[in-house]
Amino acid sequence: MTQCKICAKDIDPKNPHFILTFNKEAIENGDKKILQTEEGATICEECGEEGLPSVLWNLKLIHDADTELNEKMRLVEKSLDMKDLMKEYGISGEKIGVNDQFLTKCPFHGQDASFLIDADRKEYFCFCEGLRGDILSFVINYDRDVKHIHTTLKQAVDYLMEKFQIAAD
Repeated sequence: MTQCKICAKDIDPKNPHFILTFNKEAIENGDKKILQTEEGATICEECGEEGLPSVLWNLKLIHDADTELNEKMRLVEKSLDMKDLMKEYGISGEKIGVNDQFLTKCPFHGQDASFLIDADRKEYFCFCEGLRGDILSFVINYDRDVKHIHTTLKQAVDYLMEKFQIAAD
C-alpha cells in the first residue's frame, strides 16, 4: 500500500488519489513525443484537493525538512566523538590492537568481550548478532533493545545535539 507523500496516510489504490508525474518530452516533426514518464509523488485525495500550488508547497516543506535533518546528521557525525558517546552510555572497553578500537561487554546482550567500538571510524559491531552501525544507529538500537522505547532518527539527532551541545550552523 502506498502512502501520501504529504500526510503519510495509507492510500487504497481503489480510491481516488493523485499522482504527480514528470514527463521528459521532445518535439519531433511538429509532434510532441513523451520520452520518459517518472512518478514523483502519490498524494491522497484530501491533500490533493487543496490544489497543485498547495501540493507543491507542502512537498517543498517536506523536502526542506529532510534537507535540514541531513545537515544535522552530518554535523552530529562530524562533531561527536564515539568514545564520548560510549562514555555517556556507561560503556568503556579494553583497547585492542594499534588502532583506536575497544572491546567490551555488549550493551544489547550482556555478553563479555562481544562488542567492538571503533572510535576512528565512529562505528560499533556486536558479535552476538552481527549488529553494526554508526553513532546515530547506536542511539536508536540502544533505546530499542535496552530501554525498550521507539526512537526515530530525528529524535536521535535532536537528542545528541542537545546532550553534547552541538550547534546547528
